[in-house]
Amino acid sequence: MRNRIIILSFFSMLTLLICGLPNAVSSSEKPERDVIIIVNKKLPVDTLTMDEIKDIFQRKKTVWDDGEKITIALIEGGRVHQSFVRYYIHKTPAQYHRYWKKLIFSGRGAPPITFRSENSLMAHVALTQGAIGYVSSKIKPAGVKVIRIVTKSEAKEEEKTKRELSPEKTEKEKSKSFFNGLFN
Repeated sequence: MRNRIIILSFFSMLTLLICGLPNAVSSSEKPERDVIIIVNKKLPVDTLTMDEIKDIFQRKKTVWDDGEKITIALIEGGRVHQSFVRYYIHKTPAQYHRYWKKLIFSGRGAPPITFRSENSLMAHVALTQGAIGYVSSKIKPAGVKVIRIVTKSEAKEEEKTKRELSPEKTEKEKSKSFFNGLFN
């Protein structure tokens, strides 16, 4: 009888511990609304996927589609930085810091530009061609473009629509149509 009570108590405490832990899904959804991605107004980019944002901020993508060099701007720390890193990069701030240290010391990357305030980061992005950064959604963006986050399928559909609406064909498309004409 005593063993049964001990086992029942153990499982009750275990259940309380498991149920009492925060839900990972609900805690990861909130940062998306807390942080917005901003870019220089002159960039011809309106949307990005989560993977593209992760690649940009991990220096895996270093140029925009138009060939412009990407300049990353980060906030030194705090709640906004933590929310950004956790939601978009899927790391803790400490892991992200170590990631950059590895890149820098291996010679594969230069450190990103960091700012103490969101307003100074926003001013930098507004004045620097090819710049990207993030700010709290509570701040009114000034002089920058807010990026809309889309899924991969939405991004492919937008790209397809742009190509269909574009009157000029790319060189690759022209060569395809030329060769297709020869063999039809």
